[in-house]
Amino acid sequence: MYSILKLLGFFTCLLAASCQQQISPKSPVFLSHFQRLPAVDTLHVEVSSENDAPSNGDSIPNALFFKEVPKMLLEQIDYIADSAQAQVSGRGSFQLNDSITAYWVEIRQFWFQHHSLFLYNKSQNAFTDRVTLAEFYGGDGGQVLIGSWLFDYDGDGKKDILRREIQHSIIPGDEDVIERTDHSAGLLLWRNGRFVEMPLRDTAAAITRFPIRGF
Repeated sequence: MYSILKLLGFFTCLLAASCQQQISPKSPVFLSHFQRLPAVDTLHVEVSSENDAPSNGDSIPNALFFKEVPKMLLEQIDYIADSAQAQVSGRGSFQLNDSITAYWVEIRQFWFQHHSLFLYNKSQNAFTDRVTLAEFYGGDGGQVLIGSWLFDYDGDGKKDILRREIQHSIIPGDEDVIERTDHSAGLLLWRNGRFVEMPLRDTAAAITRFPIRGF
């Protein structure tokens, strides 16, 4: 009886190890597409215009990217309608603390451009969070443009995110077309292993200090 229980326990351990291997991300292959970025005080992230040269970065196979990044994080990006058409690049990585590394990903799909910061927790061996850094999307009725600055906003030695947004809307009227452009700014501070949205003391000053290119 003891031998049977011992044998059952052995197979249970093998099954558990097999399941663990199946759900554990194959991170070395995916993460190898990201070069470590040099240490800088400020990292500025904006989308490119049509006349700009192609972005620097290592092209990531779609099948690998959409397999390795958790679906719940990808679902936060609204305009990835067809992953087969997306062009994904690893723009670089940098350390946020001893256990969390930030991976900067650029995604292009037709007119849509997007830059995300995916947070990888080494102790959990998984991506656990995502932040939008830059984005451009829209159509004939209006467009949204987002850009970000990563720097130590509050002086604690950790990088925070100052994010700027421009919303351009076109509203048909009875006789005329009304165009409207709204500028906004937001702050995300690094707190306890994640970026937390915090109020800005002077939004108008931030809009002036951090101009985002419009096109």
